[in-house]
Amino acid sequence: MLDKAWKPAPEILFSHSADDLIDNAGYVSVIVTNYNYEEYVTECLNSILNQTHKTLSLVVIDDDSRKDSSVKKISEWMEENKDRFFSIKLLKNIINQGPSASRNTAIEYCPSDTIFIMDADNTIMTTAIAKLHDCLQRSDAQGVYCQIVEFGDRNQIGSADLWDVERMYLNNYVDIMAMMKKSAWAQVGGFSHIEEGWEDYDFWLKFIDHGIDMVFLPEILCRYRVHGVSRTATEAHKSHYDLEIIMKYRHPGHPKIQEYK
Repeated sequence: MLDKAWKPAPEILFSHSADDLIDNAGYVSVIVTNYNYEEYVTECLNSILNQTHKTLSLVVIDDDSRKDSSVKKISEWMEENKDRFFSIKLLKNIINQGPSASRNTAIEYCPSDTIFIMDADNTIMTTAIAKLHDCLQRSDAQGVYCQIVEFGDRNQIGSADLWDVERMYLNNYVDIMAMMKKSAWAQVGGFSHIEEGWEDYDFWLKFIDHGIDMVFLPEILCRYRVHGVSRTATEAHKSHYDLEIIMKYRHPGHPKIQEYK
């Protein structure tokens, strides 16, 4: 995986585990990345708390938030709700690492073989984990994603559709709010750090590079918050052309690469 040159171990600010042993086959770890999202993080965490799927673990990683009190808010929430989860952890990067390194670190601390990834400004429907897990169990794929709905500054249905390699080479239409096997994440080398953004798109293209299939569950189960301070809204849009070039040359199987040869 391509991380920043220096990736120090995170601080463990909160940790709690249940004494009971559980069947790993039904066990899902939810990964939440936070960066100055005090305004939104409680809503995110409550949406995980209220999942109908019972066997859950939770790992929240804070990417060195300094502009708000989100870490304090998360710690207090975990103390109050720790008994809902079979294990729960709050990690904190000692320096800002960006979303890719943060996700990789959080996943390394996951105790289960199945993971679900989301950011602290988004939320999921009550049955999201249960339905995605059931779909993953019934398929031969290594991951499953659903349709999303955007809310906040823009309100509309997302563009998720069937997993199609040719279409994915044109543009990303799969949000990172997805469930997958931890082994698939490891097989592609995890998330790669890309300074201008599009780490999610790069991650899915690495799935294609390695021949890993995803399956689409055509149901709205995840809510993506659109707001002016999101990384997509601030950095990636400004660097759109450069990022297209980066994607083409990072993934040799891309048809545009073949045209240039």
